[in-house]
Amino acid sequence: MASTLSALRGRVQSDLDLEDETFIIDADINSWINEGISKAEAVIHGLYEDYFLSETTISLTAGTFKYDYPSDIYANKIRKLVYQDSNGNTSHEVRRIKNLAEGSERDIYDTNQNHTLQWTPYNDSNGKKIRIFPEAGRSGTLRVWYIRNAKQLTSDTDVCDIDEFERYILQAAKTECYFKDGDPRAVSSKQLEEQLKQDMINTLSNMVPDNNDEIPMDLSFYNDVIDS
Repeated sequence: MASTLSALRGRVQSDLDLEDETFIIDADINSWINEGISKAEAVIHGLYEDYFLSETTISLTAGTFKYDYPSDIYANKIRKLVYQDSNGNTSHEVRRIKNLAEGSERDIYDTNQNHTLQWTPYNDSNGKKIRIFPEAGRSGTLRVWYIRNAKQLTSDTDVCDIDEFERYILQAAKTECYFKDGDPRAVSSKQLEEQLKQDMINTLSNMVPDNNDEIPMDLSFYNDVIDS
């Protein structure tokens, strides 16, 4: 079961007897928990990024051709876009355009409202966007399949969304506690952290399908605490 930030911090404090500690405060532990999440996230993205496969929808308006990426997207990694019209009668995959010359021609000549949409990554002074071709656009809905970031925990009620690897996250936070306190147990804690990292790598490697060719291509370029 996934834990909240408050619960994770409480487990670190309880295991290390930090409940009444003033040298290591809640904010320190919160920061180290989130650092542990970032470390785990990097491993996951490197080995099995489909762990973070997600989807959302974007409302499309005729005449609008630039749209924001999902707010939690990782490295602008879009797996698939699917268009559906406002009535739910027409649906097609929105494929990435092969070259800008083709896109420019579509902007000029495809001016009606019934064309097949295409897209390309776009980055202007207003930020990174999904650029639709042709610019005449269409009204309807764009379903976006994408790779998201791991959730950073900012409030005590925020829930860790990579709960399978909470043991690693907690151990990473404990290691930082030991280092800040100058505790010699930091060395053994770091060794355990690395062991749990390897366990995570093994788990993720086993999650990858045997036939790697069937993994969709990117179109855009332990839960119990171990006593320390």
